[in-house]
Amino acid sequence: MRALAGTIAEPPGAVLVLLIATACGSSPGSEPVRGDLTFTVMGDAPYYWHEARRYEHLVEALNGDSLDWVVHVGDLFWKPCSDEKMLERLEVLQRIRHPVVYTPGDNEWTDCWGRREGGFAPRDRLDRLRDIYFPSPGRSLGGAPMGVVVQASDPAWPEFVEHQRWTRGGIVFATLHLVGSRNGMVDFADRGEADDREVWRRTGAATAWLRDTFEEARATAARAVFLMQHADLVFEDPADVYRRAFEPFLRTLEEEVATFDGPVLLAHGDSHDFLVDSPLIDRRTGEPLDNFTRMQVMGSPEVGWVRVVVDTAGPTFSFAPRRIPAWKLW
Repeated sequence: MRALAGTIAEPPGAVLVLLIATACGSSPGSEPVRGDLTFTVMGDAPYYWHEARRYEHLVEALNGDSLDWVVHVGDLFWKPCSDEKMLERLEVLQRIRHPVVYTPGDNEWTDCWGRREGGFAPRDRLDRLRDIYFPSPGRSLGGAPMGVVVQASDPAWPEFVEHQRWTRGGIVFATLHLVGSRNGMVDFADRGEADDREVWRRTGAATAWLRDTFEEARATAARAVFLMQHADLVFEDPADVYRRAFEPFLRTLEEEVATFDGPVLLAHGDSHDFLVDSPLIDRRTGEPLDNFTRMQVMGSPEVGWVRVVVDTAGPTFSFAPRRIPAWKLW
């Protein structure tokens, strides 16, 4: 969980991004605009009881929409990190009638050592998270699960059931397990060498999955790559200590985007404000990579989602932020 001020900006050139006015769900009796692909991305909610009540309206709105899939980019809850809380949120995801793809956030495991969170060992929570949210590697969650490719099928990375990939409409989609709280590097009383090794192995797995994803995109002549993760990578300040926690992934991202002949999009949570911009700088040239677009989803205290409509011919992408009003508790 990382709070930063948010703005909305339109990136240049390579990806046409249309920012559509915020709405609170679908209008009664109207059919939302659809494209060749239509899906939603959400994250960092619900945290509190009143947000959980509004989340029920969010599920209702998603179930009333015509979507190809739904993505949650992590932080399904905030304290406690119990099995009961994990299973409670899983039940909500399973009530969404569409395929649901989930990638973990820091609240589900890395931040669980605190007293209010339950005093859990983070790596133990990660093991339980994988058991609970990824019971059938190669299949998404949701009411209509879809098939996905998982990194766990590679003998070098057998535990990474959460790294998922699929292709639709000539676009390659992939999830990456990078989280807030400095990518799991925040210190705590019982932190040991095994916790540090977990960070570097997971970051190495994410970096390898990123390279594999671009290899797949090039091999299939994909039109675009769409990446999803929890962490805000702090593109704005290369010297930020928070950002350094994500090397060598960031360097690999720059290299792959710079050499990919098409748009690359990254959707993430962590900072809780809706934002669309083009912040990736190629450190080799000091110039912005214009074919890269970042979309950050809103989060607590807001309960909402971003509806993404894709015209695969371009490809072009439009992002429509939707929010459940704070007063809508019943």
